[in-house]
Amino acid sequence: MSKKAEQINGDIFLANVLQYSRDHHYNHINVSVRLNRNPAFTRQVMNVTLKRISKKYGNDERLYMSIPADNATKFLALVNRLKEDMFANLEKQITWSTELLNRGTQTFSYRQIRERDQYNNLEFEILL
Repeated sequence: MSKKAEQINGDIFLANVLQYSRDHHYNHINVSVRLNRNPAFTRQVMNVTLKRISKKYGNDERLYMSIPADNATKFLALVNRLKEDMFANLEKQITWSTELLNRGTQTFSYRQIRERDQYNNLEFEILL
């Protein structure tokens, strides 16, 4: 029997991906939750892709992490809460404060790429 993997901590994961993105000069964090239609099993997978568009550091795109979406619900809930706060205050950017970041606060914007569809697929982008 396989043991279900534990949930990732949303605060720690968001802090890590923001810190890594800033340290390596990535300016786009693309999060995609899609249905994986493998013949052996069907499950949703969350992919986190980092993208850099820069004349100084060059363009780059790389996969940061791929995990089952069931294990990332705390992270998705955190991003959803931050997004709702941003829209409730009619702001264009989110300011997130935590002790987990070296700098204490991070300002970023949120852009929805794909709304949830019949398969519960979702795609959004965090712009630094």
